[in-house]
Amino acid sequence: MIVTVTLNPAYDHLLFLHGIDVGQLNRTHSTLQMPGGKGVNVASSLAILGEEVVATGFLGGQGSRIFEESLRKLGVTTNFLYTNKEIRTDFYVIEEEQNRQTLFVEEGATIELRYLNNFKSIFERLLSSARIIEIGGSLPQGVHPAFVKELIQLANKKKIPVVLNIQEQILKECMEGTSLFIVNPDLRGCETILGKNICEAGMIRQVARELTGKGAEIAILNSHSFEYTVASKDEVWEGEIESGPTPNKLGVRDSFLAGFIHNYLIMRNLGEALKYGLGVALSTARNKMNYPNSKKEAEELRLMAKVRKVG
Repeated sequence: MIVTVTLNPAYDHLLFLHGIDVGQLNRTHSTLQMPGGKGVNVASSLAILGEEVVATGFLGGQGSRIFEESLRKLGVTTNFLYTNKEIRTDFYVIEEEQNRQTLFVEEGATIELRYLNNFKSIFERLLSSARIIEIGGSLPQGVHPAFVKELIQLANKKKIPVVLNIQEQILKECMEGTSLFIVNPDLRGCETILGKNICEAGMIRQVARELTGKGAEIAILNSHSFEYTVASKDEVWEGEIESGPTPNKLGVRDSFLAGFIHNYLIMRNLGEALKYGLGVALSTARNKMNYPNSKKEAEELRLMAKVRKVG
């Protein structure tokens, strides 16, 4: 099975409006609420694709039971540790007339040391039957990158591949002295990584190569929602897919990663996994939820992807 770790999960609350009148009363015409957080999104997409997946991390508060039940309906097994804090909520505001989408992110409650120690026990038990560990998302208050690194080292001792789907500042601290299967830095709102501007021509390929030289088997980078660069020590691929007007961007990066993992485990081919991931991402963009509509649709859409080997 695949285990996804989300230390700072959230409810994703989508608000659909025709437009926003700043400073005035605004009424939504519809809303949606679903479990979110990077590892949770990856778990949801993997389950849709038919993978056996367990989602773990921290939950708390009255809404957590419904959070877990929603994941189980998708086929995700849950094994969260409950704290004495409420789960956070992220708000995704979609202005349909302006073709604009805005995300408001809560920081999350502080996690006490006792919960961190208890979580490590849960994590070690899950390692006994895990084939891959995916760790994704931001860190709540009270949790430092050293804790994530400790989880990676526990998996390394068991020789279980680890996927990191996190912000660069966390990634840099976790790569030293560890072995990683896939690194997928969260570049939202960021134009630089490893001190280099990825908007410059050819730079994103160079950075992907550098990441594989720092202990990662595969590096995945994306400058836009539907344009990706994938590198190993031996080759580099680029791919894109036409998304059409105003796609939903919620969960698209995470569903791409889920699709890539699912296909790569079968094919062991970077180009094919890149193409498959793009199909899953586009299926998610066509869904109001943060996961693909279906495995069938994702596999059909992957035929629209354009991929090329560039190194």
